[in-house]
Amino acid sequence: MGFTGNGGTYYAFRKQLALSLYDLREVTTGGDVSNIAGNGGLLASDTTPILEGNAAETQQLNWASSNSDIVCLQASLPEDFDGREDVLVELWVASGTTNLASFTVESAWDGGTVVSDTATDPAQSATVHKITARIAAADIPDSPSFLTLMLTPAAHTTDAILLLNVRVLYLPKVTS
Repeated sequence: MGFTGNGGTYYAFRKQLALSLYDLREVTTGGDVSNIAGNGGLLASDTTPILEGNAAETQQLNWASSNSDIVCLQASLPEDFDGREDVLVELWVASGTTNLASFTVESAWDGGTVVSDTATDPAQSATVHKITARIAAADIPDSPSFLTLMLTPAAHTTDAILLLNVRVLYLPKVTS
């Protein structure tokens, strides 16, 4: 059921770390959230990006045209996460007919060095679709405990960029 490589036995399928849009906060390029008068970075109907419901009553983040504010979250990692294989960050996005819904995906593991990757949108589309960033195993420490993830939409001067879901996929380590 598993395979051996890079010092461990792994399942042949990826497990997921589901993340919530409600966990994201607006931050500065250094990862700082605003003060309490600035809502502590919480996203709402009057922030940028906007946390809103769409026509299907699904929650989404909406970056208006020309807005590329950074959002960030921190998540605990499951005990079977070991960092010896590449990690995928999947984003469900939409835009319009002019701008791509691409993102810079920055990750830091256990408070370490920030690594930058990209989830590149292959084509403009108002239809929700998945794009993926790959974080190389070489950029992930062995057996990290937590992940900080920062998302920044690419430049977009015409269309809004929408983000409807985020998840992290990893190959779990099997202990014997």
